[in-house]
Amino acid sequence: MNWYQHPETADRLAAAYMLGTLQGPARRRFEGLLPQKRLLRLAVDDWTQRLTPLLTALAPVQPSRALWKAVAKRTAGQDGVNGEPLWRRFFSAIPAGALAIGVLVGVMAPALWNTQLSEGSDAQLPASYVGVLGTADGKPGLIVSSLRHGRSVDIKQIAPMVVPQGMRLYLWRIDAIGKTSPLGPLPTGKWVQMSLSEPAEKIFSQAVELAVSVESADETPQAPRLPFVYRGLCGKLWK
Repeated sequence: MNWYQHPETADRLAAAYMLGTLQGPARRRFEGLLPQKRLLRLAVDDWTQRLTPLLTALAPVQPSRALWKAVAKRTAGQDGVNGEPLWRRFFSAIPAGALAIGVLVGVMAPALWNTQLSEGSDAQLPASYVGVLGTADGKPGLIVSSLRHGRSVDIKQIAPMVVPQGMRLYLWRIDAIGKTSPLGPLPTGKWVQMSLSEPAEKIFSQAVELAVSVESADETPQAPRLPFVYRGLCGKLWK
């Protein structure tokens, strides 16, 4: 019997994977087998449900001035509004629980969805880009997906956001060095679709995160002016 067919081994590795202690080649091997091995996906699903309540219970954390200076120095993040570094505005209003849940759900969503799709079948999701964004209070809030070569984005609001009159939700792409790029305003509704100016592969290939802010309906912002209300990882669903 291979290790990935043994329930106890699968459970231990899933726990280490979710806690971030499974590293290097072992982690890459585990991730490579997730789409193929239902037992591993079920184990990860189980640990996701166990750990989520702990993440949402985390209290907000206010970073120190020294930390912000170190972040600004390393990222050259001095291009904010009124001299305020972008990194400070991005994180200052987001509780630690929201950041943790955004990372957790963003990493694990493909495995969870493959688990659901594979119940009783060998169906697989088509090649797509997917982002699962958390809310400021640490809950899954928004699912963003697009076919690899698509020209539109499908958006599902899990936790709808009340937007003040004269404002609108705006979607942003964040790359590996923290640079934000505007993708456009989100249409109103629980299930909506937004058109892309270019194929998804060109737009999302450099994205490591997606985020949503509330912006004036009369403006086309080039940088977010308010803290994000949704934020989470973006990844591709193909080998």
